[in-house]
Amino acid sequence: MKKTSFILFVFLFSLFSCSNEDLDRSNGLVNVFIIGSPGEFEEIWLEIIGAEVKTTGGRGTDNTDPIFLPNTQTEKKVNIAGLTASSQFLIGRAEFSEGNIIEIKLLLGEDNFVVFGGQNFPLILNSEEAMKPKLLVNYTIRGGISHDIFLDFDAFRSFQISNGLEPRISLTPEIRSFLSLNTGRASGSISPANQRVAIITADENDLILSTTSSQAPSGNFSLRGLEAGKLYKTYIIPFNQAYLPDTLDSVRVNAIQNKQLGTINLRLRD
Repeated sequence: MKKTSFILFVFLFSLFSCSNEDLDRSNGLVNVFIIGSPGEFEEIWLEIIGAEVKTTGGRGTDNTDPIFLPNTQTEKKVNIAGLTASSQFLIGRAEFSEGNIIEIKLLLGEDNFVVFGGQNFPLILNSEEAMKPKLLVNYTIRGGISHDIFLDFDAFRSFQISNGLEPRISLTPEIRSFLSLNTGRASGSISPANQRVAIITADENDLILSTTSSQAPSGNFSLRGLEAGKLYKTYIIPFNQAYLPDTLDSVRVNAIQNKQLGTINLRLRD
C-alpha cells in the first residue's frame, strides 16, 4: 500500500511539473530597450516612465488592453546621447503569451532637458503624441525564448529649435523600432576618435533608416536594426568642416550578426 501511494505521488508530481513547464514554454519574454545618439547636443536627458505593449487577442483581434512595462530604475532619467555603439537602456520587461505585438507606446515624464554649450535647456512636450509616442509594429511572440525590442531614438530629427532671446526646444520624438531576432548590425570606428560625426544609414532607394554618431572617446559606432540581406549605404558627415564626408557602399549583414566595418579614417580637406 505504501509502495502504491509513493508511485502515485511520483506520477502526480511529474504530471504537475510537466504542466508547469509546458505553461512556461507557451510564454515569451519581451524586453524593451531604448538606444540613441547625441545629435547636435552634448547630452539628452529623458524621463522614461515605462512602455505600453499591446498584443492581439486570443482570436487574433486587436481589442486587448495594453500591458504596462514600468521603468523600475530609481532614477527615471536616462541620457539618450550616451546610448550609442553597444550601449542600451532597459525600459521594461514582461512575459507574454504567444501572439503578435501590434503597438508599442513610450511613456515620458515631465523632467526632460538637453545640454548644449554646458547649459541646460528644458524640452517642451506640448502634445499627447510627444509625451506618449506610439509605434505600430508587427512582432511575433514565440514561446520559450527572449525577444529584444529596440526603440531607436533619432536625435537629429526629433527636435525643433525656435531662435530668440531665449531659445525654445520642442521635442517630437522620431523613433523606429526593430526586433533583434530579425535584424543584424554593423560596427566600426571613426579616426580621429575625438571628431564628432553624423552617421546616416539609408537603404537602396536612399530612404533614411536611422541617424546616429560615434561614441566618445573611443570613436566606436554601431548601425543597429539592419534588415538581413538588404544593401545599405552609410554616410559619414563630420561636424568639423576641416574633414571631408565619406560614404560606405553595399553594407550588408545577416540576422543576429555583428559585421565589422573596420576603422573609417577621416580625410582632411586640401
